[in-house]
Amino acid sequence: MKQSSKSSINGKMGVHVLSYDLLSELASQEKIERILEVVKTGEIVLLEGRLHPDEELQLTTHALKSVSGKFSGVEIAFLSSRKAKTLLEHVKNSLLRILAKDRFGITVIGPSKIIKEIKMDPQKLEILFK
Repeated sequence: MKQSSKSSINGKMGVHVLSYDLLSELASQEKIERILEVVKTGEIVLLEGRLHPDEELQLTTHALKSVSGKFSGVEIAFLSSRKAKTLLEHVKNSLLRILAKDRFGITVIGPSKIIKEIKMDPQKLEILFK
């Protein structure tokens, strides 16, 4: 997935897409700082793949420490493949997870000030805005 971004212009919300390749070159702390830097501007970050559970915890912790009148924290959601219905699908999904590791799926991170609710099911992700 190629890295691209759409900036927030005249108060309109933007979306930043960060590629797995870009993030894999950064140390955990640098990833957290990069993501928080974007989210604090009121924009949403889409990550190719997912953060390590420790990184998600660090992101949440750093966001809580940064809560102020302008920044109210983050919402995080992860969308991966649907549950396998057959043995063949289960084997295929397991093999993909082994090969792709943390690159498998999409992570959405946004400011809780603008995200009302994130609804997930195995096939779609809905983001409701305030």
